[in-house]
Amino acid sequence: MSNIKLDETIFSMGRLLMTILWPSFLMAGISVGVIFSLVDPETLVVLGNSLEVSSVVIYSIAFFIFWMLGAIASGLTALLMCKSR
Repeated sequence: MSNIKLDETIFSMGRLLMTILWPSFLMAGISVGVIFSLVDPETLVVLGNSLEVSSVVIYSIAFFIFWMLGAIASGLTALLMCKSR
């Protein structure tokens, strides 16, 4: 009987993770598309210095930053939606 409960807990945790990560993944893709259609990554300046990395690296870093921010927002929403026990 405890094995069934453990399986339900793992399934529930996986479902919660996908509920958080999938929308944030989609928004990260959209955000990178919108931002870099307006800003050329070759012209970015950080702390007065131009970046000496390829555009693909900048796109990748931006994608993961936006994904992390979206996951934080989705996680907080999921936390607020959980019923207290």
